[in-house]
Amino acid sequence: MNEGLNDIVSALRRREVWLYFALSDTKARYTRSMLGPWWITLGTALGVLGLGFVWSAVMNIDLSIMLPNLAVGLVLWFMISGVISESAGCFSHQSAIIRNYSLPFFIHSLRLLMKHLVNLFHNFSIVLVVFSIYGFPGFFGALWALLGLLIVIVNLGWISLLVSTLGARFRDLGPAIDALMPMLFFLTPILYKRSDIAASVPWFNYNPIATLFSLVKNPLVSLPVAPHEYLSMSLLGLAGWGVAALVFGHSKRNIVFWI
Repeated sequence: MNEGLNDIVSALRRREVWLYFALSDTKARYTRSMLGPWWITLGTALGVLGLGFVWSAVMNIDLSIMLPNLAVGLVLWFMISGVISESAGCFSHQSAIIRNYSLPFFIHSLRLLMKHLVNLFHNFSIVLVVFSIYGFPGFFGALWALLGLLIVIVNLGWISLLVSTLGARFRDLGPAIDALMPMLFFLTPILYKRSDIAASVPWFNYNPIATLFSLVKNPLVSLPVAPHEYLSMSLLGLAGWGVAALVFGHSKRNIVFWI
């Protein structure tokens, strides 16, 4: 476990490396493109508008309620699902760097996480446009949402490291996660309120992804804020980092052979 912790700490200290890699990944994807990374934002905006108009009609919900709910939900979903899905191949996709350069392995997980955070900040412009039309959340709601986002990032960090480590050893993990993502989409309160489902499906309250979602989404769309959920997800983050550091530390010496 100590070897894993040393790698994590060393990677965090070398922020200039994973920040540079993350920004380079974003720029390289849209080289010679007129809009650059704003194509991500355009695609998300079209998804918000399309799903918003359709689901507001299907569920008989006013657009002033549906669009803010959907904008925040989709922007968060693209970040969370993107990190989880791509983490399975994180180490194997960076095999050339891992074999030829003496860098902490966790740098590659941080690189992936930061890339999706850059995308999140681009996509958040959609949320700002929707809020400018239908009204911004209160000051304290924004503070709760920022705290929730921090807790989400902390939890995504250990999830990414754990999935990256297991994905290097078990190559079927990536396709398995991709197959589960559509189901997870509908189990996450993106198109609906979490309280609407939890009232009839009690176990839905124990869905950690739904709870993480609520930490950011609820205060932004004027839904009730549950302080105990911020505490429980913080404790989950601590426990998750312990498990991830243990598994990663035990497997680190073998990763170079697995990839």
